[in-house]
Amino acid sequence: MIEEKVVVSKKRDFSDVLNVAFAFIRQEYKKMGRMLLIYAGIPVLVQAILATLFLNSTMSTILGNINNPEVANEFVSQIPVKVILLVLIFVVVQVLLTGMTYCYVVLYKEKGADNFEINEVWDRFTGLFLSIIGFNILSVIIIFFAAFMLFFPAIYIAVPLSLILIVKVAENNGYGDSFSRCFYLVRSHWWQTFGLVIVTVLIVYAIGQVFNIPARLVGGMGGILVEDFSFSKLPMLLIMIFSTVGNALLAPLSPLVVSFQYFSLVEHKDNTSLLDKIDKINEAPNSEDE
Repeated sequence: MIEEKVVVSKKRDFSDVLNVAFAFIRQEYKKMGRMLLIYAGIPVLVQAILATLFLNSTMSTILGNINNPEVANEFVSQIPVKVILLVLIFVVVQVLLTGMTYCYVVLYKEKGADNFEINEVWDRFTGLFLSIIGFNILSVIIIFFAAFMLFFPAIYIAVPLSLILIVKVAENNGYGDSFSRCFYLVRSHWWQTFGLVIVTVLIVYAIGQVFNIPARLVGGMGGILVEDFSFSKLPMLLIMIFSTVGNALLAPLSPLVVSFQYFSLVEHKDNTSLLDKIDKINEAPNSEDE
């Protein structure tokens, strides 16, 4: 029995979008996993190591200088710089994971399953890397200013803008056109898109907590039971790597759900699949005449 491949462009309701995202993961996990390992594996590993070293230096210095507030205060004043560095690394990792996922789905849609290589995904991603960064920054700024007005306008804007990156990857227009396109697609489907975003965030958060449990247990119990406990010790480093890698594996779920919601909305609004079928029917007589 031949397994049917996931169809990207199709009208879907709320549950169908979630189901097809998980079906896509089951179908493509080997190829996508290899892609993420090759191109994002080292950044994820670096993030885990730096996070472990940061926790170790922070906790060791603060606890070791409880009776010396001047040293502790001086160290605390340096923490924001380290936090910014960690945040930048986290952002880079997230851009890698989400951006490559969007590019993967778009290439899958354009060329079909098994008809493209992972290096093509990387080439597509690197060509859009600066645009993805810029689109993220502009979207955050817009939502940030909307939040100053009222809470609900910020949410109202944030939901369509959740599609901004897949719109960019799939259609490759400027920010203004992509911004308008998002609102056009989400019109009459705002609540469905909002629900999908919230449910996906909750799923990722819930599963992510499972990967965080070992680090919390070992860190908490080690700090209580072991006098010279250090986060830099090999067991804790391995646990932090496990936690970071586990959460990294969850990162593609959100862009996958957003991608299938986008292609579903495109079908609702533009009926692209129907138009493609009509074009093929019109081309058939011409090819027979030749």
